[in-house]
Amino acid sequence: MGFEWSFKLQAFKSYFKLSDEALVKFVIKLNLSKSKVLSELSSLENYVPLNVFQLEDRLKQCPLLKQRHVTNVWPRVFIGDEETATDRDVLQEMCITHILNAAAPKKDLNYFLGTYYRGLHINYYSLPTTDRHCSDISKYFMPAAKLIDKALDKQASKVLICCKQGVDHSATLFLAFLMICHDMIVEDAIDHVIKLRRIRPSRDFLKKLMLLNADLVNKRKLKLQDLKTGRNRKKWQLKKK
Repeated sequence: MGFEWSFKLQAFKSYFKLSDEALVKFVIKLNLSKSKVLSELSSLENYVPLNVFQLEDRLKQCPLLKQRHVTNVWPRVFIGDEETATDRDVLQEMCITHILNAAAPKKDLNYFLGTYYRGLHINYYSLPTTDRHCSDISKYFMPAAKLIDKALDKQASKVLICCKQGVDHSATLFLAFLMICHDMIVEDAIDHVIKLRRIRPSRDFLKKLMLLNADLVNKRKLKLQDLKTGRNRKKWQLKKK
């Protein structure tokens, strides 16, 4: 096995015309990457998620006494309340380019808000998470995360996620963004936010985040197991079919 690995390395070195020094650096980097994969996989396999009551207790551990109207919670991402979202001067001063209304009002008022930002070069998006016909916020986790992530592709972009008080709907969608786009487990996502802002996702929203967390953790473990073994799961599944 050792001879076979050595032969493959020499072939790799020859094909890419690498010096001995460059080859050594590549092997070190490869070993470090493998070590990181094994470490993360071990951590996830031993991970026991908190229940909804424990998550509520964790939220109460926020050390902040005062709440601001708006908070920078991630590079170029802000969580804010309705007052911030409707203050044109503040939005212009902050150089906000995208607004995601996480608790969109009725259609007529929502249309008004969309036109309200004309002249500010702001892209306005709304999600009807408060609509009585749409009680499942989890259906917006992926669309909201992709929207935020895509907006941040441009270096000049700044995203404001807002709702009435900036503590419930907006915070829930931002937590989902951290979990989906940055591989955070729900506990780590909450810990990150409460260092910066007091948030109060409802118990129902926390339960939805727990379901998302379970799904993402399972997918992450499968991906890490594939990296560990060098297996291409998608190819294998296609062949199986």
